[in-house]
Amino acid sequence: MAGRIWGMIKLRFYEIFHVLFRHFNFPCELGLREIGRPDEHSPVFLSGNYTLTVHRLLKRLSGIDCYLIVANSKGSNVWCAAGMNEFNEFDIIDAINVSGIKDKVLARRIIAPPYAAPGVNAKEVQARTGFKLVWGPTHFDDLPAYIAGNYRRTSEMTRAQFGFWDRMEQAVSTALVYAMTIFFLIFFFPAYTLITMGLILLFHLTWFALWDVLPEERLWLKTLSHFGVGVAGLALVGLFHDFTLSEFAIWTATIGGVVLLISLDGCGSSTIYKTTPRHWITRGDYRSHFEPIIDPVKCTSCYDCVYVCPKGVLARLPKGPAVSVRPDDCIECLACVKSCHDDAFYNRSQQWKGDVKSIDDLQTIMTRDWHHLEDEMKWINAPTKYDKVMLVVDTDAMEAGKRTPPEAYIREPADAVA
Repeated sequence: MAGRIWGMIKLRFYEIFHVLFRHFNFPCELGLREIGRPDEHSPVFLSGNYTLTVHRLLKRLSGIDCYLIVANSKGSNVWCAAGMNEFNEFDIIDAINVSGIKDKVLARRIIAPPYAAPGVNAKEVQARTGFKLVWGPTHFDDLPAYIAGNYRRTSEMTRAQFGFWDRMEQAVSTALVYAMTIFFLIFFFPAYTLITMGLILLFHLTWFALWDVLPEERLWLKTLSHFGVGVAGLALVGLFHDFTLSEFAIWTATIGGVVLLISLDGCGSSTIYKTTPRHWITRGDYRSHFEPIIDPVKCTSCYDCVYVCPKGVLARLPKGPAVSVRPDDCIECLACVKSCHDDAFYNRSQQWKGDVKSIDDLQTIMTRDWHHLEDEMKWINAPTKYDKVMLVVDTDAMEAGKRTPPEAYIREPADAVA
């Protein structure tokens, strides 16, 4: 009993350590893991070799007879590694070939993490290994339901998620990184540095805990609200401490600096927003630069782009090509562009963040003229429904007038922004 308790304690500390230092790469052993007692009919899952990911995958898959292939993502999570071209189809091909999985299972499909889609040419994997990549749910917690549902994703399972505990982990780990960055100041200003480190943690926690309470970031509303809450808290503390005017000004400026740091970090520190600090400073929102629009002539209706999109930006027509219906929600993961072998994607804004390195000739795709596709903007704000595996434009609802007109899409093109 004592050994079991001690083992549980060590396991808990192991996970806490990796949560705290999740911004650092911690690679684990590559290769094939057998979970339970898998046989030739058991499912095969894929992961990068980021230690925390594999640890949690093994926990979620506990009790399920399956295989797990751990491929080389350079010790990073697949979202970051795929975007930086450090986790691509060749890493997966190598992992499959070395694992010997071909001789262990009859089915030729592997359930892969959808956040790897921006860096992986799935057709190349199938051509070279015979295994088809099937994108699983975006979140670990949905794996049991996904398996119980005969390996079919619900609409929620396709979407990027940022739940409360995910946000708290993000808050603590990010705060630790920034606190460590200023720690050297403790030798010069010990009291101020310690308090500032505490404020960094406190404001990260409140930012993410109040994520759904604070307003959406439009014209810096979330940032200003967060700053206002902080100053109000400072004033409350001032009721019990006799702050001088200069002390109050110093701590107000410090709070402002911490809130600014968090807001700038929010330009790309999660899977639900991605923009540039310049855009945030000039526009006060987290909207992506990339505004996908699809050429219906080039599109061959494979719908791979719709299947991999984690934000519901794209949908397929009941009889026709894929279309862009929610470009304002795009997070510029570029999984759609990576999955498109028809060269059908154009960029209405003509700008992009540029942190995805896995797509050849991306500059040409992002900057070529798109104006011959202006008629395709009619699909923006079209009503959609989830049909078995992906979003579909709800033409019945459109005919019934149940849609927001395209004119309500008031976003200025990024090329009009200073």
